Amino acid sequence: MIRYRYFYIVLALPLLVKLSSAQSKKFVCSYSPSKADSINYQPDNIPLQVCPYVIVKAFSFPNVVGRQLLFSDNEKIAFSRVVSSVRKRSKTARVVASIDGSARDFTITSNAIVRRQAFVQAAVAMLLELDADGIELNWKASRNSGNDRITMVQLLQDLRQAVKAVNKSISRNRELWFRGSLHPKVLEVAYNMFDVCQLVDHVTLDPSTAESLENAHAPLYGTPIVLPFSLPLLGNIIDLANGFNTTTQRWIDEGCAPKKLLLGIGLHGIGRVYSPGLAPFVGNKVHLLNPEGTYLEQRELCKKIREDDWNYAWDEYGAMPYVTKALQNGLVERISYEDLDSLRLKMNMVEQKRFGGIYIDYVHSDDIYGRCGQPYLLIAYLSSRVRSIPSDIGFAIEWNE
Repeated sequence: MIRYRYFYIVLALPLLVKLSSAQSKKFVCSYSPSKADSINYQPDNIPLQVCPYVIVKAFSFPNVVGRQLLFSDNEKIAFSRVVSSVRKRSKTARVVASIDGSARDFTITSNAIVRRQAFVQAAVAMLLELDADGIELNWKASRNSGNDRITMVQLLQDLRQAVKAVNKSISRNRELWFRGSLHPKVLEVAYNMFDVCQLVDHVTLDPSTAESLENAHAPLYGTPIVLPFSLPLLGNIIDLANGFNTTTQRWIDEGCAPKKLLLGIGLHGIGRVYSPGLAPFVGNKVHLLNPEGTYLEQRELCKKIREDDWNYAWDEYGAMPYVTKALQNGLVERISYEDLDSLRLKMNMVEQKRFGGIYIDYVHSDDIYGRCGQPYLLIAYLSSRVRSIPSDIGFAIEWNE
């Protein structure tokens, strides 16, 4: 039986009907046409009453055709289905088109003026053609050079200027979003964070980029290393600063206004099968023994961990639950996942740091059919928390935008 450490009230989805304009914080749901189609979850199923913003993770990096960059027609059709469904059901909900790309894709494009212009032209044309409310660049990481960080800013400057021009001619405001990393090593080298945050409307902090800990794939705090001896200036306890509390603060400390930051929360778990005898050789960092792991969405894992023979535990540093089970041949299976306890702690951080809101990865990853209880249990809880956070009006002055 999964344990909960506090009493809570879960509001049914039909009751969560405040207009998005009345919210002090943004509640964003991401949607993947390909993932949703595989479980027959249609755009009409997206609960717009709790998802006033929808990020559609639909677009691969555009293909080079002659001197143009062109997006996939099939991906445009999939995105249009979402927009059509949202416009039909809501006058206020907004849809953001996410553009995926590798570090190489964006580096090659941003390094040349002609390619930057072609990308901006393709992105803005897509924005208008498909009636999107915004575009998000999923720039996974820089290639770790100073020049890359400069050209990233140049591309964002060109996009910002183009989006502003669109907004002058069209009544509805269009936005520019950027998906950023939460991996400490990437944060050290990849971004001119101050410039990025000045140029975009929101930064979505991607939970899948975190550095996995021993028992937590989306850790709130890092697990310190305890040495058998003391080092000058460091002592015998070393904090690797790889938990969300520290890596999100890095964005703020580098000059990003907290209200522009949207913390990503993945409604999934990561399962790993490994040999416990090898764990001490990698400092008990089990993810090093099975780096990829198995991605388990909430609707799948909530049933799986109700089976017999699971041992339930809680990672005190990562602030996440996990379960373990002995398998044949001396192997062990471990699954790290989110529950109402871990989400409560993450939402406490969102409130304390005065973030602009959260985004859910993905809306259809939750227990959408109520196989383990109430449908959309985690999303309902998160929505109720977002709506309860007071407005930031009257708080500290932030950087001019």
